[in-house]
Amino acid sequence: MLSNLSLSLGAALALSTAFGVARAAGSPTNSDARHSSLNDEINALETGNPHSVDYRNRVIPSHSPTNDEINALETGNPDSVDYPNRAIPRHSPTNDEINALETRNPHSVDSNKDQQGTPTDSKSPVAE
Repeated sequence: MLSNLSLSLGAALALSTAFGVARAAGSPTNSDARHSSLNDEINALETGNPHSVDYRNRVIPSHSPTNDEINALETGNPDSVDYPNRAIPRHSPTNDEINALETRNPHSVDSNKDQQGTPTDSKSPVAE
C-alpha cells in the first residue's frame, strides 16, 4: 500500500510540475498583464515628479517659452509679479450684470434663496 501511495504522490508531483512548466512557457498570464498595466499607471503618475527615480531620464523640451508666452499664461494670475500693474477696468458692474453672471451658479450667494422660494427681484431690499 505504501508503494501505491508513493506512486500516486509521484504522479501528482510530475503532473503539477509539467503543468507549471507548460504554463510558464505559454503566453503571459493575467497577473503579468496586470503587473505591466500597474507599472504603466505608476510611470504615468510619476511623470514630471522630481522625486521619481526616473526623473533624470525625462525628456526635456528643446523649446524654451518666450516672454510673450509666459505673460499670456500669467494674465489675471494673482501670484504673478505683474499682477499689481494690471489694467483695472473703470466700469463697475451693476447689480443686474452681476446677477446675470450668477444665474445657475451653484456657488452663488443667492442660489439658496432661489431654491427656498424667496423673491430676488430688483425691488427687494436684498438686491440693493
